[in-house]
Amino acid sequence: MPQVIKNISVLMPAYNCGKYIAPAVKSVLNQTFTHFELIIIDDGSTDDTEKIIKGFTDKRIKYKKIKHSGTSAALNYGTGLCKYDWIARIDADDINTTNRLERQLKFLEEENDIDILSSWSVYFTDPAKILFLLNEPMNHNEIHKYLNIHNPINQSAMICRKSIFDKHKFNESLNSNEDYEWLYRIRDEFRFANIPEYLVYTRLRDDSRTATGNRGNLYDMLNTNAFRRMVDSKSKGDHFYWASVAAWLNYFYGSRQSARGYFRNSFSLKNLTAYFTTFLPDKYFFKFIDSHLKYRIKSIFKNKSFFKKELDSLLK
Repeated sequence: MPQVIKNISVLMPAYNCGKYIAPAVKSVLNQTFTHFELIIIDDGSTDDTEKIIKGFTDKRIKYKKIKHSGTSAALNYGTGLCKYDWIARIDADDINTTNRLERQLKFLEEENDIDILSSWSVYFTDPAKILFLLNEPMNHNEIHKYLNIHNPINQSAMICRKSIFDKHKFNESLNSNEDYEWLYRIRDEFRFANIPEYLVYTRLRDDSRTATGNRGNLYDMLNTNAFRRMVDSKSKGDHFYWASVAAWLNYFYGSRQSARGYFRNSFSLKNLTAYFTTFLPDKYFFKFIDSHLKYRIKSIFKNKSFFKKELDSLLK
């Protein structure tokens, strides 16, 4: 039987995002679905974030400023303030399309076995330059598999049952990738989905926590699982798959040198490219990784004019 979702909480953590937060807030306030509260947790910003938020007069906004403790602490605090059964997330430097909540709630009402829902994404950089479109896997099994190497759930398009946040808190010892660690930790308990629609514009910044944070915390978590699964494999196919996962984890988060043996002995254009890039100095290697070249190539022949026009409108 379809469920009916009448109200929703929207949670936005913010830290020194005065340069970006106004369009993010406007993109929530301008939603076609209007029955929501917007909880903004200011994680001790020292810029003009507070001044900008207090310039909004919409009564649906609830603003709280806390001592600077990190995004995980801000999220844990914020979820405790949310009063509705579903919580939608958005980061303070990203932008939602005006129909995001409407489209996702319609999906959830029809697919009531889904616990965590996100969408496809458009990535951009300042000043309003579309970089690429990202089509993440849509069904639960594919998302669950992707989580072994990559986070396919965009936090700025995620809607989740509040009961999950109440039961599973974010790890406050992490300075980045807290969303990935959280999703990976709960992946066997709940069901995921992505709507095949572009409902979020994600801003790529050189100074973001994802770009500058410690990737090692991810490696320890993911590699331990991959190594255990590889050792316990009952077939050559399973062993090969988990060896591949371990190699790519080393490539992205651990030791590139350790990944070379796999890439050298498992020939494909993708692996050959990865093999040669492992010899790059750190500065150029991470620049190559953060360029998202694969996704940019896939987006070359996609018409981005609609998205550029929509983004320009959302940024006004």
